Amino acid sequence: MDPMMSFYQQRKEEAESYERLRRGEFEELRNFEGVGQLLVALRIAQGISQRELAQRLGVHESQVSRDERNEYHGVTVERAHRVLEALGVEIRSMVEKVGGPLLATR
Repeated sequence: MDPMMSFYQQRKEEAESYERLRRGEFEELRNFEGVGQLLVALRIAQGISQRELAQRLGVHESQVSRDERNEYHGVTVERAHRVLEALGVEIRSMVEKVGGPLLATR
């Protein structure tokens, strides 16, 4: 019975995570760690299918599926920019010195 409870708990957490994404609740991005997860989350939050994103990017749906499965591992800045444009969003940033005052914004 323990494996069943574990499976149930995993599915429950996945469903809760999905619902947070649909509400537009994202984790903070630091030093580009998690940028792949953010790209997937942005698509989900907007209710855009992998097929629709692929059409917007001019690639096959399997490419988007593969990219998302790998959480866009090794994605270039240019590729991430194309995905963001296809989703109609932009990332804004601020730069802070670790342990120090803010260096620049905008």
